Amino acid sequence: MKEFFQLEPEVSGELGANAIINNSIHPPKVEKLEFVFKGWLGDCLIECFPVFLITEKVAKKLTENNITGFSIKSLEIRKDYPFDELYPNLILPKFVWIDINGEAKKSDFGIKENLLITSDKALKILQQEGLNYCDIKEISF
Repeated sequence: MKEFFQLEPEVSGELGANAIINNSIHPPKVEKLEFVFKGWLGDCLIECFPVFLITEKVAKKLTENNITGFSIKSLEIRKDYPFDELYPNLILPKFVWIDINGEAKKSDFGIKENLLITSDKALKILQQEGLNYCDIKEISF
């Protein structure tokens, strides 16, 4: 039997002014994403409701391991105050938008009640790449 986990990743910033969002539905549907980093503690997975970002390196590993329940989309990224003041020499890894489209408990990635649900297999890949500031809770349905 597969194990599943609820993840609450680090929030490292906010949606930017160039994001296109349909707020007439809940959760809001993001059509175009601009993410503005305000800080970053180093995790490979971050969130800003209603979207999640992962490093490009992790996206490749998820794909290579046939992880299900997501697609990768491009986005605009920029940094804003206080990022440069907090991390003047930090070079961010390349992040991509991981659009979660799977069904919780059936796919490796899914959303249930606006929370990210992952399989044990997907979680292990994320943890290998750094998931130190993410709240993780084993769940049962």
